[in-house]
Amino acid sequence: MIVETDMGKCMKLVLYADLHATRFILALAELVWATSLFWPGDTFDRPTYTALRHTQISEEVWACIWLFSAVTQLYILYTGKYHTQPAVIFAGANSILWWFVTIGMYLSVYPPPAAIGGELALCVAATWVWIRSGFQ
Repeated sequence: MIVETDMGKCMKLVLYADLHATRFILALAELVWATSLFWPGDTFDRPTYTALRHTQISEEVWACIWLFSAVTQLYILYTGKYHTQPAVIFAGANSILWWFVTIGMYLSVYPPPAAIGGELALCVAATWVWIRSGFQ
């Protein structure tokens, strides 16, 4: 009888678990970003979004970017085409989007708000999806 160690179980979870829930949570977070940015008002006037305001990209354009990302994420989930070239390219772009926005928030205020810890976790999740989507 082979006994699996705790480390072996963790590695199996990290390396072989499916990423459906991770992709769904990313899509949900992207929908929340899009909805929040489409909401009337000036979100980027808040200090946390100073770096995003300096990109000179309007909140409406950012909202469209997040909405496109969410819809694409959900489409990939729906079709199950996780390892196609477009899906891998999207996963890379999605990871870059999450890192860009999150680093921008961290650079905008000091000390960084604890509330964006979830955003950092989503960056790691998006990057892991990208890494895993390149392998079959």
